[in-house]
Amino acid sequence: MDSRSFLASFPTVWVIRPEALTAFAGELHLQSVEAKSRDSQPAAEAPYRMDGPVAVVPVQGVLTKRGVWFADVQLAASMRGIVKALRLAAADRGVKAILLDVDSPGGTVDGIEEVAEAVAAAGRMKPVYAYADGLMASAAYWLSCSAREIAAPATAEVGSIGVVMMHRECSRALEGAGVTYSVITAGHYKAAGNSVQPLTEEMRAYLQSGVDGIYEQFLQAVEQGRHVSREKALAMADGRIFSGGEALKAGLIDRVSSRSDFINHIKEGLSMTLAELREQYPEAVAELQAELDRTQASQAASDVSAARASGVTEERDRVLALAGCLLGDQAAQRLRSLAESGDTPAQAMARRDTFAAQAAAVPQHDSMAEALTVLRMAHDSAPASPLAGVATEPGFEELVQACMAKDGCSKGEAIRRVSIANPHAHKAWLKAAQQGGKQ
Repeated sequence: MDSRSFLASFPTVWVIRPEALTAFAGELHLQSVEAKSRDSQPAAEAPYRMDGPVAVVPVQGVLTKRGVWFADVQLAASMRGIVKALRLAAADRGVKAILLDVDSPGGTVDGIEEVAEAVAAAGRMKPVYAYADGLMASAAYWLSCSAREIAAPATAEVGSIGVVMMHRECSRALEGAGVTYSVITAGHYKAAGNSVQPLTEEMRAYLQSGVDGIYEQFLQAVEQGRHVSREKALAMADGRIFSGGEALKAGLIDRVSSRSDFINHIKEGLSMTLAELREQYPEAVAELQAELDRTQASQAASDVSAARASGVTEERDRVLALAGCLLGDQAAQRLRSLAESGDTPAQAMARRDTFAAQAAAVPQHDSMAEALTVLRMAHDSAPASPLAGVATEPGFEELVQACMAKDGCSKGEAIRRVSIANPHAHKAWLKAAQQGGKQ
């Protein structure tokens, strides 16, 4: 195809400085050789060049999805070529950082999301920086705004954040030349914006809605890439072009710097490999290793202590649960209190008499007396055993029966409890039992 038909095949929506789009269209019209597009630069040209450990990826000129060449002269850079360069640099073990070397007025909307995502993906693997080496506008800023840092010299031009749509209308020229076009469509908006009919307000509004949608995507890219609010992004994205100093104040870039100083800044921020660190700073590495060993040993000891304490607690709870099953809940609770006091067995033994005296001093509960009364009425005042009649007051056997009825415990547990709470009754009961045995 010739250059005119090639230009006509381009998308009409651009994120580019308007004057750059006009110049690009004029350059295409001046060409008389056949136009071609492809996804990358000629095979002899490397996708990026190395500056020490930094891969420098060129982003220069008008940007289109596949690029534009006339013969071997590049008129527009390929976005997919940039994508390829980013992926290769991210996978290259010799590359420690990536620099987007930008001097571009922007380009087509078609393809910009793909290259912007490639920049973000590379940034998740290695630090990506961007430098405005003269001009970083529209689509060029879109793909750069997610870089870790953006720098520019004071004389650079940065911004022009917005969307432009070029509409060509030649109906009057055709009419003057005696040419009549009839546009036949199926679908109301199918021929919206065609060049042989005047643009109506309805069709203009329809095309404007599409441009607004792309502008919204651009705003979101700026918000996320620069980590700014919507209000801040709108202040940046009004289509203005800023000088390097103005761009810094507006938040579009992070520093005003020469290109060489910025590359040095990138290199200084790179982390050394462990082998490089050992070779250049052996004493520091040894000291760091010793500190790491001490920290790990301390943490390991702490973990062992915590595990041991947890095991002791779990075993104590298990034993107390078993005690509750055999001796009753009240006895298990007393054992728990004793265990949680921290006393040794010798200390607990020394305090046993004190505990017994305190227990004997506790008055009988009304509920036990009531149970005893009921028991007496049920047996018509008959003693519970031949030994019970020895005592004029409620006897030991009666107290035992009342305790069993009240607490639902075994007779052995009831005898133990009543003997602690009523030592005199217990003593009298034992004496009567001894006398009965002699008889």
